[in-house]
Amino acid sequence: MTRAGPLNWRTGAGWLVLAGGGDWRKGETGEVDAAVLGWADLTRPIALLPTAGISTAEGEELVDHFVDLGGPSGSVVTIRSPAGARKEDNCESIAGAGLIVVADGPDPLRLVRALSGQPAIQAIVDAFVSGAAVVGVGAGGAAFGAWVAGTGKGEPVERGWAWLEQAIVEPHFEGTESSGRLRTLLRRHPDCLGIGVPEGGALALGPGGEVVTVGSEQVTVVVDAERKTESG
Repeated sequence: MTRAGPLNWRTGAGWLVLAGGGDWRKGETGEVDAAVLGWADLTRPIALLPTAGISTAEGEELVDHFVDLGGPSGSVVTIRSPAGARKEDNCESIAGAGLIVVADGPDPLRLVRALSGQPAIQAIVDAFVSGAAVVGVGAGGAAFGAWVAGTGKGEPVERGWAWLEQAIVEPHFEGTESSGRLRTLLRRHPDCLGIGVPEGGALALGPGGEVVTVGSEQVTVVVDAERKTESG
């Protein structure tokens, strides 16, 4: 694992980017998207995973958005279930990508359940180790944390992919309500810290221990249930 201060994340030659979300059509993610292309391996294609619940058509539009910004060609890797995460052609598309975007959507638990323990996750790891930028947007960012909560009231908290082995990622972070939700999760898992990422912002973690915030809004790091520090 790579460490910088209280953050501890998977080691690889690529960048891990946790983006808070936002509407790219309205220009809300432009600063983050441009930065992501600067960290990607542009000699390899884009692979976009819509698993958290956006449609394939929306995924294709988002790929085109990155291409319009100067990115390479790409495709949507349509994984909706563990069966899709085992398909050889899906895994090959992911492993060969220079930019992997795990897209936002309404169901982070669906995303975690579809990929956890499946070959597609190892394909993401392989691409990251070889230098691909891996971007989790919204629910996609939450999945890289140690624990993931459903969006509905009373939904369970389940184990995430733990690329940040002792952190819980809260996307769409916007103040009191988001902070309360994150603190509730931390009380259940006091060994973790919380990372609140606002829409239009991102936390980027580099292969040399770099920690970079992107966007005008602050990324909030909650060290425990009673104390927080902010950076960005």
